[in-house]
Amino acid sequence: MRRLQMQKVGFDSHIQNSDSMIKANKILELQVIADNQTRWNSTYLMLERALKLRVRIDSFIREHTDVGGYSLSAADVLSKEEWQTLQTIRDLMFPFWLLTLKLQGNAPGGSNGAVWEILPAMEVLINRFEDASKIHTPRKSKFINASINNALIKLRQYYHLLDDSPVYAASLVLNPSIKERYFENKWVGGQEEWTPKTKEDIQAFWTTDYKDKIVIESPSASTSPQERNPEFYIFEKYTYGQLAASNVHDEYDAYCAAPPLPREPPNLIQYWDGQAATSPSLSRMALDLLSIPAMSAECERVFSSSKILISDRRNRLKDDIIEANECLNYWYKKGYFVDYD
Repeated sequence: MRRLQMQKVGFDSHIQNSDSMIKANKILELQVIADNQTRWNSTYLMLERALKLRVRIDSFIREHTDVGGYSLSAADVLSKEEWQTLQTIRDLMFPFWLLTLKLQGNAPGGSNGAVWEILPAMEVLINRFEDASKIHTPRKSKFINASINNALIKLRQYYHLLDDSPVYAASLVLNPSIKERYFENKWVGGQEEWTPKTKEDIQAFWTTDYKDKIVIESPSASTSPQERNPEFYIFEKYTYGQLAASNVHDEYDAYCAAPPLPREPPNLIQYWDGQAATSPSLSRMALDLLSIPAMSAECERVFSSSKILISDRRNRLKDDIIEANECLNYWYKKGYFVDYD
């Protein structure tokens, strides 16, 4: 790949002098983007912008080849085939950019940034690159095929690391529109053997960490025998006693046995909060797992916000005050407080 990082000052000046071109196309108001080592998807963004500015870039290179002060030569001119290669690389990187946008959110309703979305996202990337390896064969493009295979190696490496914790699969099952049918429908073509082990791991996780950890007392137990009206106690014992005996079941088994919802609830957190009365332990498990962020982006946003808070005149703030300020700031932005002013 040839250099796309132009001398920005000279390039911008070149564009400003092309008044007729600017008037003809609003896209000419855009500037080139340089990739860097710290920003996610910066290479994709660089290629995306370069492809939009292809005419401008070609024009700049032609006009400044072998001109003093620019160190551009004929070797910097991008051919049609090289532009096509850049387009191919951009297309291959597109799903990474798209899924990064989805997973870097703060999962306001248990989606768009929640841990349950990680496993499907990894499988989407692996499937896309497996298909791409069949299209971009070594015969067509040796280095692109090698790059795809290297990406697949790394993706599969990270994918298999998901087996180290049952949280990824368990959180996926706790989406009531997905449940365990995901493994049965998606893990095919030699992957069927993964399903029993995954289900066993989720069941063991549920049994060890959550099953019967939260018990809701029957209405008859809400007051002591001395406080009950003796005339009503006979009725309560008869009614609620029978209900308590019939409600002995495994919450997770009952949940998996029920058919999945036809569509995902608008807010998974609110959905499981509403299940606390009938499935208290499973509801606690779901709320714990679905609140786990898929990425560290939200944590990094808090760090950045804290840096703004702790100025040179507030350098003696204690950690509890910083935490309280960040919580209040977040809650205010989310509309949890009413502004009476």
